[in-house]
Amino acid sequence: MEFPGTATIQERQIVIIVPEPEPRPRGPSAYDTAIKRPAGQVGTEPQFTLYLGTNTGPYQTSDNGTLVLPPVPIEWIIAPLNVTDGQCHSRSENLGLFGITNILVMALSILTGCRPLVRYLTRGLLGKPSKYSAFWTWIISFSFQIASNAIISHIVVSTPGYQHLSMLNVFALYASRPRINQIWMGSLRSLVGPVRLSGRLAFLAPQPKEEKKMKKNRENEQRGEKRGTNTTANTNNLKEAYPYFYDEYIRWRTAQTEQQQQDQPPPQEVTNPWRLHYETDPEWVYTDSYVATSISEFCLQLVSAIFVGITWRRFPNAPIREHMKTYVNLMIAAPTLALLGWLFSGASGVLTMVLFFVGLTGFFTYGASWLYWGHFLDLPGSLWCPPKFVTQAAMWSSFSALSTAVGALL
Repeated sequence: MEFPGTATIQERQIVIIVPEPEPRPRGPSAYDTAIKRPAGQVGTEPQFTLYLGTNTGPYQTSDNGTLVLPPVPIEWIIAPLNVTDGQCHSRSENLGLFGITNILVMALSILTGCRPLVRYLTRGLLGKPSKYSAFWTWIISFSFQIASNAIISHIVVSTPGYQHLSMLNVFALYASRPRINQIWMGSLRSLVGPVRLSGRLAFLAPQPKEEKKMKKNRENEQRGEKRGTNTTANTNNLKEAYPYFYDEYIRWRTAQTEQQQQDQPPPQEVTNPWRLHYETDPEWVYTDSYVATSISEFCLQLVSAIFVGITWRRFPNAPIREHMKTYVNLMIAAPTLALLGWLFSGASGVLTMVLFFVGLTGFFTYGASWLYWGHFLDLPGSLWCPPKFVTQAAMWSSFSALSTAVGALL
């Protein structure tokens, strides 16, 4: 049969119509089939029981020679050698501990980070304004955070059943917990700003140095009164003996005084947060605490980023590693993003501060740690079973408050 309009067989086409197959039901992903349990749940699977009481070393194999992978990196395990039902805290209890600790730190930091209040409570012994103190007090602030992690890590590994854990891994692990210090102190620094310590707030001013200054002025006035009689007599004698020269001298002194008054610049508002403030100048009450806390937090974020990056990179459980990839990357990038907060923490406008400092830096540093821990605690089950919850919360709160107070104390 010839097709109309075609001359050769090479130009002929055959059209085959194939019905579209019905879509097959999508199977579960590799992550869905991976062994995992929310924190606090006790399991008897080899993936859990084989790794109880250890958080260091290579990944282990079972009796038949197959590699058994835990649901989290081995360095992130805090569990005793044996776990009983009800011994471990749940995921919500773990996150609640972090939240309560941060709330306590916020409340304490309002008081401990306020330099004028510290100065008033210590009767001037501490809290004296200093131009460069914030650039070295961060070392003490960082030391308090290190001491907090070290003490808590020692408490964990000295608890019966936990002695086999590596204290160094527990220490680095706790460095990644959510800490609100930098965001909170930066917000106070921008929202409160400079405060004039006058009127009802005059009792917060640096009284000891002010009293010393007033005492010196009174002594100068007394010395001037003693010399006043002789000075007046000498002036009258000069006026009577040399009236022409006396009048010329008075005109010259008057011209000099007027010229000095004209050359004196008008008073300006204080813009330097580290300027020493007395009399009528405002004082930036939270600036020193913020600077010391920020540098300390940056150092801790570096420790956290290195630990998170190394442990998750070597974790061979590919489905879970892929599921946590986004949150791990946020934790690794947190130190770099924390530096951006310095650009916006001093913003004068509340809207600018909220949008950029709290929104940008707060989300990608403080918020990233909450996202990470919220998803991480969906995985380990009984492999996450830290002891002495109340003691840990008390240590975190007290040492974090002390670390923010260092900038105001010294």
